[in-house]
Amino acid sequence: MKPRQMIILLLVMALIDDLISLCFPVNFQFQGYSFVPHFCFITLMLLIYERGWLDRVLISGFCGVLTDLFFSGTLPVYFIIYAGLGYLSGIFNKAMEEDSRIRFFSLFVLVLLLDLIPFLVNLVFQSMNVSFMTWFMHHELLTLTLHGVLILMMMYILDVLKRFALIRQHRKQLDQRKKYVKMKTQK
Repeated sequence: MKPRQMIILLLVMALIDDLISLCFPVNFQFQGYSFVPHFCFITLMLLIYERGWLDRVLISGFCGVLTDLFFSGTLPVYFIIYAGLGYLSGIFNKAMEEDSRIRFFSLFVLVLLLDLIPFLVNLVFQSMNVSFMTWFMHHELLTLTLHGVLILMMMYILDVLKRFALIRQHRKQLDQRKKYVKMKTQK
């Protein structure tokens, strides 16, 4: 995918994240069930897992900085988390390219880590007095369930876009060959 298309897609997914958070706010009192959207993160990980490690870290770190500045207000936190998870996303990139189940489960684990790391940091610094089971049942269970479906949908959509780009590139090559043959026969 071209960088311009990737930036537009990530921006749209970040805006969808923010819109869902606005329409269905997270219940931090743990009295009801909440859904924490990570559409942009899932799309980011699907777009960068096949790149080199430095590209993965830089692109995901940049998205983490943008998330910190525009959506969360905690400047270094998501930069570090996104960059670390961006690096981890490509560890199994050969297996992820071959088997979509490995890609699904690795992305599922990355989404879990995206929520688990801030929870554990808050527990260590004692800024939250909630048990793991309460947090998991009220925030993470619904989040993981809906993100499992989202991961499958985004994998399908991005595979279709890649296939479309490949077909388009193949057609351009055929057109160039036809032009070359036509030029050669005219001489």
